[in-house]
Amino acid sequence: MMRALLSIAILLVALWSGYWFVGKTAVERGFEAFLQEAPARGLEIAQSGYSFVGFPNRFDLTVTEPRVTDQRSEIRWEAPFLQVFSLSYRPWHVIAAFAPEQILRTPAEDITLQSGKLQASLVVTPSTALTLDRTTFVGDAVRAESSLGWVLAAETLRFATRTDPSRTNAHDIALELLNLSPDPALAARLPDLPPQIALTRVDANASFSAPLDRFAAETRPMLTALSLREAVLTWGELSIFAKGDLLAVDGLPEGRIEIRVTGWRNLVTLATSMGLIKPEIAPTVLNMMQAVAGSSGDPDVLEMPLIFASGQMSLGPLPLGPAPRLN
Repeated sequence: MMRALLSIAILLVALWSGYWFVGKTAVERGFEAFLQEAPARGLEIAQSGYSFVGFPNRFDLTVTEPRVTDQRSEIRWEAPFLQVFSLSYRPWHVIAAFAPEQILRTPAEDITLQSGKLQASLVVTPSTALTLDRTTFVGDAVRAESSLGWVLAAETLRFATRTDPSRTNAHDIALELLNLSPDPALAARLPDLPPQIALTRVDANASFSAPLDRFAAETRPMLTALSLREAVLTWGELSIFAKGDLLAVDGLPEGRIEIRVTGWRNLVTLATSMGLIKPEIAPTVLNMMQAVAGSSGDPDVLEMPLIFASGQMSLGPLPLGPAPRLN
């Protein structure tokens, strides 16, 4: 009896070992094919080497000095290493661990990203298209520093998406930032506000022109609609709540976002510092906001729509200029 059980155990180990090595070979070939096909998809990928380990239950890929450039935008990401893990019996669920320091290079600036912890998780449907099902992105002690001089930091970063089965090519999106420290130069212009934004939270739904799957490099999914269920920012006495719906028309937003601001007097200075309002019209905006808030019954609360129409945006009746492109 013991000999039979031992034989069965040896057979199972041999079968599992064979499965792992076959799977490792398939994953390795898939990665190599991805590297070869990348230029045709508009990506330039370079690296100093890679290795696969993880026997018997995982497929662990470590890429040394990865450098990825999007040929269309000329945006380049580089890092000392990237680690990607998946369970051998669940290869459609992938976890990535990022290096403590990364660099994002754009035609306008270089951004150095530092973190105590930065991990991502991606789950696709187990099919030939590998359609995106859900993602998570988690970071602690995250700090971004630009070659242009600005600095942004957050104690906690949480980002997640999941497929919305009630809509075609739609995904729910959630973002949460805790204790966000804006650039010191910006904070210095806002002496009535604390140095950290205690909470930033976004709950939204986005629809795309094509599925987010393995063919996305060819189909180039574009944002077609955005439903903002809730956006909240709490910064000292300044509290902002927003909700609304936008459609993308030729890459430009159309629609309106309803905004409610408590402690709104710093909002004009903030918007001007961020380039959302031109300095020469800032006094007009301030006077208009004061009149609107005064008519609402509570002078500390401001309610106005942010309107996007015909490529322009306006805050209530006040024009703000060209609307940003969504695609």
